[in-house]
Amino acid sequence: MNKEAEAMIEAIQQNDLGAAVKLFKQSVEQSVLQKNSADLAELAETMHALGFLSEAKEAFSALNVIAPHVQEWNIALAEIAIDEDDYDQALDILLTIDKESDVYPQALLTMADAYQVQGMYEVSEKKIFEAMELLPDEPILDYALAQLYHSIGEYKKAIPIYEELLYGNGEIASGTQLNFFLGDCHNAIGEFETALEYLEKIPADEHFPDSYFQLGFTYFQLKEYARAITIFKKLLEADSEYLSAYLYLANALEAEHELEEALAVMEQAIACNPYQHEFYTAAARLQLKMNKVEDAERNLREAATLEPDLSSIHLALGNLLLKQGRHEELIAYIADRAEQEDTDPQYNWLLATSYHALEDYDSAHASYTSAYPHFADNESFLLEYTAFLREEGDWDKLGEVIHQGLALFPGNPDLIQLHDDLHHFDQ
Repeated sequence: MNKEAEAMIEAIQQNDLGAAVKLFKQSVEQSVLQKNSADLAELAETMHALGFLSEAKEAFSALNVIAPHVQEWNIALAEIAIDEDDYDQALDILLTIDKESDVYPQALLTMADAYQVQGMYEVSEKKIFEAMELLPDEPILDYALAQLYHSIGEYKKAIPIYEELLYGNGEIASGTQLNFFLGDCHNAIGEFETALEYLEKIPADEHFPDSYFQLGFTYFQLKEYARAITIFKKLLEADSEYLSAYLYLANALEAEHELEEALAVMEQAIACNPYQHEFYTAAARLQLKMNKVEDAERNLREAATLEPDLSSIHLALGNLLLKQGRHEELIAYIADRAEQEDTDPQYNWLLATSYHALEDYDSAHASYTSAYPHFADNESFLLEYTAFLREEGDWDKLGEVIHQGLALFPGNPDLIQLHDDLHHFDQ
């Protein structure tokens, strides 16, 4: 690297971008004048690595002028085009590379990257296979194929390739990386014990945030909550903005009956990112378990503000109002949801219960009737509905609902008793 390039790097480090641009231009001009492709290549690669894509493109283009026979420059230019989301340009550049060139397999691999990021996974796979035909014993191609399968959820295809790379000859990726990928794949298909075998092979000093998360997640799935808590705490100490860890840590603490600490974790999560509605709903759920109803309601309303179209939040708030006996308020709230075209069938169940409590039996009957087709297989709903029908004396409908309910829940003692009572009544 020439002295102008070295001075440019110092200027970048000092955040003097104006000077850096001038020095970059001087460095390129000097290398072109001297036809020094080595210095220019080092400069181009440095600019690409630093994220200065326009300058990297200029340097690689200059290399094509002074050393047009070196086709690696076109691969680099294609990679820059991919970084800039200009996939057509990337593919046009790559198609100029001679199929007889030593770098053609690399060109195919870069094509695979371009197709992958566009969601054209079958074409990406095909390009990797073409490269494998040219270089059948090249581990980097196996690694690329495994990464493709991993990224698109084809975990069972990725696993044997990762295993071969882990236990075979040649180190394309570190053992830590491969153990992580294998753990992640096995977790994704529910093989948690196997996932744990790989994740626990990662040395403590080589863990990184994603590997810690996968390890904590695996412990959580295996109900080893104390271990999960330890790992998630380590993760958040290392990276307090790893947002997914907060929910799992709180859930693990809840499983260990540490509700106060679980709530404190969710409050930390909200402080870290006050715009994620899941944090408010998780905090509200814990607060309801702790009988902190006012706090729970406040958090649910905040969540509803963040995600006004998410029915689950409004239903949670509706259930809170129902449990507090705030029936008129609940009915008005659901009417507002209807105006917002939120027509989740659970609203009818909530309305039916509230109308029944308010002794508005006609409205309750209409709401139960609307809810029944959606909850005919819900044991709790059937018990509530049959109690209402019995109270109303609607024996024909009661008999129908009991008959269908017993077909689904033949051992339910309440339905059995209702059936017997109805049978005796008929006699």
